[in-house]
Amino acid sequence: MVERLVANEKVEGSTPFARSKIMNYFLTNIFQKFIANKDIRKYKNNLFYYVFFRSLRKFLNKDIKVKIYNFFLMCSYQKNRMSHSIMRKCDFEDLKELNLIKNISKDKSILLLDCGSNFGFYSLYTASLDKDNKSIAIEASPKTFRELKKNIALNNFINIESFNLAITNKDNENITFFESSNDWESSLVESNFIKKNNININSITLDTIIKDLNIKDHHLIIKLDVEGYEMQVLDGAKNLFNSYFPLIILEFSTFIEKNKDFNYSYLKDFLFKSDYLIYDTDYNQISLDYVLNEIKNLPANMYGVGNKFLVKKDSNIEKLLKNCSFE
Repeated sequence: MVERLVANEKVEGSTPFARSKIMNYFLTNIFQKFIANKDIRKYKNNLFYYVFFRSLRKFLNKDIKVKIYNFFLMCSYQKNRMSHSIMRKCDFEDLKELNLIKNISKDKSILLLDCGSNFGFYSLYTASLDKDNKSIAIEASPKTFRELKKNIALNNFINIESFNLAITNKDNENITFFESSNDWESSLVESNFIKKNNININSITLDTIIKDLNIKDHHLIIKLDVEGYEMQVLDGAKNLFNSYFPLIILEFSTFIEKNKDFNYSYLKDFLFKSDYLIYDTDYNQISLDYVLNEIKNLPANMYGVGNKFLVKKDSNIEKLLKNCSFE
């Protein structure tokens, strides 16, 4: 009898694959318990954490629940997902942007239009600052959108709306979206990826999104990170800019210049007509030529110079930006 049981165990549970699966499950749970309910930023620059994480990361076999600031994220165990970097770096990279959002929120409630929201960090952070803040997260990739929805549900946030749509200058168009295996590369413009999946996605404009919203009691912020379609987004918000003066957090990249009719010439015209200025993330005013020179001098393996702030001259938002200091 004993011999038969041992033999059965070898057949059912002792194959190399089964042992590997059990080990991965065990190590994943160890890591999850290690970081449970602790703000992951506490491990930043912690040598033990980095050695521990680097030792275990190749064995992780499911997403990890991570606390950061005062909310939670499901961070992917896969390195090709942007949320994975939260575990690797123990923080979110855009600290100066978050700092400005926090200072603006102290002055008055925020309505954030999160265009290209990915897994939703900007929307989640803004919503977590104050229950009266509102976030509208728009993400074109169906796969990444599912991650966004999980993160919203994880925190029970009722002040975030989300849409699986392409944000452009036209409503109800069926557009080809180039979905990369690296979720930070997916684009409506660029398709030169190692792996890609072409999908069709419906479009919407910012003017349509805000049409029935009450914005007057909020500071309006537009975060633009749509890998080359940023100028189309601005073009689809003409009514918005006729009535409001939002802060724009814009990622500057080579993708925008590749966009034939909506490149940096369009932005130059927009800045002039709308009386908007550009500030860097140290809250200093800079010129468009300065930014374009940064892009021109990018290494061949890079396509972006990061975020800049576009702000209406002499607006309340510009005053808040000028008085902002990094905490």
